[in-house]
Amino acid sequence: MDNVEKKELGVNQFLYVIPALKDNYIYLLVCKEEVLAVDPGDGKKVLSLLQETSLTLKTILITHHHADHTDGNELLVRKTGCHVIGPEDDRIPELEQSVDDGEELLFGPFTIEVVATPGHSKPHVVYFFRDLHVLFAGDLLFGAGCGRLLEGTSEEMCSSVEKIAKFPQRTQIFFGHEYTLKNLEFAHFIEPDNLDVKQRLEKVRHLRAEGKSTTPSTLAIEKKTNPFLRAQSPELKEAVAMSNGDTMAVFTRLRKLRDDWQ
Repeated sequence: MDNVEKKELGVNQFLYVIPALKDNYIYLLVCKEEVLAVDPGDGKKVLSLLQETSLTLKTILITHHHADHTDGNELLVRKTGCHVIGPEDDRIPELEQSVDDGEELLFGPFTIEVVATPGHSKPHVVYFFRDLHVLFAGDLLFGAGCGRLLEGTSEEMCSSVEKIAKFPQRTQIFFGHEYTLKNLEFAHFIEPDNLDVKQRLEKVRHLRAEGKSTTPSTLAIEKKTNPFLRAQSPELKEAVAMSNGDTMAVFTRLRKLRDDWQ
């Protein structure tokens, strides 16, 4: 399939990154004979790749109910008999098994940690493969950004982001949308003297000009360049004229600025 990227994760372990819809990403994780999809907003694209690779889908992981992350569920269940797992929410099509914060799932030899991360939606969860240092972040975190507050509060989103900030620095963050360029332009607007932001912005401009994705990022990179993971830093506080503000207030200010920006 055009524009699908295949990333090696280990021996007989790899990840397909499938661009879908306007700017979504669907992920297909393969470990020997086990195949798992994350947030299949377009079932036809997933089926096409499965047919090309002779893979059999067993499981779907859903981060939240929005249609651009779940519209493929019905088709994929009908065609493959796969099992749909996600947060408890009757808006998720074909949901068979609900999960919540602190629960664990198994995929091949790997344990998947479920983390509740409300804010963009309620509920919303992310899935952390600690052995692989891989996080499927849905619409919680993006490259240099975070999700809009469509159902949750700024306090909930800030708390959710702070949970992820405690993960290992080398955690690879696979996000739900290709928003990195626009987010970095905002980050540069907020912190024009941040050299890490400048360098990443230049790199991302080249990647996007070549039609390449910017996923994954790493937590280490995000802590240097993502304003929403820098709300506690003195430099960021000064940049938004809140030198004495607490992290929650600064985060809330950033979210409002990003919503209103261009």
